[in-house]
Amino acid sequence: MKGSIIFRKINKDRLYLLKSYALDMLVMLVLIALLSVTGISIGFEYSHWYLLIIPFAMMNGLVLASLLHNTSHNNIKNDFLNRVVGEYCGYWVLYGFENFVLVHFLHHKYSDEELDPVNPKGMSFIVFLSAPMRYMIDATRKYLMKIHGSTENYSFIMKTQTLAFHINIILRLVIWYMLLGKTLFFTFYIPGVLSIVAIFAHINYNCHQEKEDGSIEIVNLNHNLYYKIANFFTVGGYFHLNHHQNVNLFDPRFQGQSHSTFGLQAHLSNIFRKLSI
Repeated sequence: MKGSIIFRKINKDRLYLLKSYALDMLVMLVLIALLSVTGISIGFEYSHWYLLIIPFAMMNGLVLASLLHNTSHNNIKNDFLNRVVGEYCGYWVLYGFENFVLVHFLHHKYSDEELDPVNPKGMSFIVFLSAPMRYMIDATRKYLMKIHGSTENYSFIMKTQTLAFHINIILRLVIWYMLLGKTLFFTFYIPGVLSIVAIFAHINYNCHQEKEDGSIEIVNLNHNLYYKIANFFTVGGYFHLNHHQNVNLFDPRFQGQSHSTFGLQAHLSNIFRKLSI
């Protein structure tokens, strides 16, 4: 199911997210039971050498951030593969693919306004980074109450939905811990998740620049070594203005340029962009 369809269903059916969370919960409970019974794990005993995994975990997180972002826009053109990749990345960030779709579509619909779930206006980067989940939940709750009404019945649905959302985050953590084992969980999974959270926060914070008159300017950033490296691993993640102008670019650096400009990495991202089976 495409991100645009998911967003429309959330808008049309006030029970859509609750039903989705319930199904996710059931699937995860079954998976946890299977992992418990079979004892399947790719974990291994800890060694200080495994700390060398952390930089690769962070690189992996940056790549997953790009894939999650692109799959929300259905930029892997095979619908089934797009959803599989999106769901996998959604498990990594813990809050799931459909929640990312909701948050990201609101970001485009209400950029830099009150209902933008990732609007950092008026905050320092440290404050914005410290509790991104809280701001996303607050903004999406306001939006859902706006479109579905603030009745007592829907307020109960929202409370139940919020509880299920947090339970599912815990269940995803349990699955990763059981599957990876203690060592990989702390040296590969956790650094990867933190890099995803940090890169999304930094892109939203730095690419939406507040001007002296209070207006917001969306920009592309690629002017120093950090941005060049980050844009390599995130496939143009800091080309944020280009992305807002054309959300269907797998790599927004391609806007108005030849694909050959970026060599091998452009070729690989172009394969993902056009992939069809």
